[in-house]
Amino acid sequence: MPDLNELLRWSIANSQLQSTESTPSDQQLSLRFSPASSGGGSGTTGSSRSGGNSALHSSDGGLADVSPASTPGPATPVGGSTLPLPPGGELPGAGTSARRDDLTTEMLDLIMGKSDSIVMKEKMDFALDESHSVEDRVEALDDFEMLIELIDNANNMPILKLWDPLLSLLSSPHPEIVAHVCWIIGTAVQNNLKAQAALYIHNAFPQILSILYPSTGGSSSHPSSVRAKATYALSSSLKHWPLASSVLSADSSSGYNALKRGIVDSDPVVRRKMAFLLGTLVMQSGEVYEGEIPNEVRGLLEQKMKEVNGGRSETLVDGMKREGVFEILINALKEKKEEIDVEFEENAMRALTRAIEKDALSMNDKEELKSVWAGWDEQDREDRGLGGEDGIAISAMLGA
Repeated sequence: MPDLNELLRWSIANSQLQSTESTPSDQQLSLRFSPASSGGGSGTTGSSRSGGNSALHSSDGGLADVSPASTPGPATPVGGSTLPLPPGGELPGAGTSARRDDLTTEMLDLIMGKSDSIVMKEKMDFALDESHSVEDRVEALDDFEMLIELIDNANNMPILKLWDPLLSLLSSPHPEIVAHVCWIIGTAVQNNLKAQAALYIHNAFPQILSILYPSTGGSSSHPSSVRAKATYALSSSLKHWPLASSVLSADSSSGYNALKRGIVDSDPVVRRKMAFLLGTLVMQSGEVYEGEIPNEVRGLLEQKMKEVNGGRSETLVDGMKREGVFEILINALKEKKEEIDVEFEENAMRALTRAIEKDALSMNDKEELKSVWAGWDEQDREDRGLGGEDGIAISAMLGA
């Protein structure tokens, strides 16, 4: 369906062309009056006619009566005669209705601007072209990301066949390009069930996980800046996604393994993001999606849920408990570091207290977490954003 810009472009291209040539005097606009009766009316009594002028009194001067009124005046033309327009009031190019052929595509683009769908395809083509510099290709991806911030543009990516070329750039040897592609993925699918389904259909999760940590168990070849963007893409892809548990469990629980490695990543930014993601997953574990589900997404969900354990998929909390994610997070809290990361510790503590609410921690886990909490004085808790009512609630939960 054409968008508004395309309709406006069509209307301009099909507008009437106004001629700049002078118009013959016989094509001047004229006003015609054909009186119903040529006989004299009674309304002319007491008025004089002189030189085509009408006056209320014979001694009054008057302007020419040229209006085609419903009741004819003394100077109103009779018999269908015409009155010429004043100089400069001629009609230009009467009757022209042909399509304009003086407007090129470039001119229309300048007038109306290109539609978002066209720009998105152009930016993607530019980013794929390795003849351009890496800097220019990254700039094209940056422009693309701004366009898909609009949910309609993000949802049009499957229609425009842009997911496959975008995901192909994840294998680029240039870290800047890989990082921007991860950023685009995170923006496109954030709080967007339809885009999340498109990402799932294109089997992008294994690619994102491999950027974070290779399935072979070795260290990632990507710098921390790329892993941070990949964590953002993973977080946006899993948040409120009904099939998040099956995604993390696939390929021998490669998703849960990535979570465990992310908690102890050497880069503090990645650690913070992973701890925050854990808290989000714990919070959404077992929830039922209450938003409106598009029909095509609903069909996909129903089909996949039947394929996973006969429709009885384990919850996210059960999966993290089975894979020992909570134990690793507690150990990361207990570990003594040269430089304290208060943001990571806040995210980790919030994730673990939410796990307690879901009855996901063993008694031993709770005791270890209690000892960590007891080791923070009031100022330490304030520094971690866990003072006040939050701190009181945590103390009550841990029995501290």
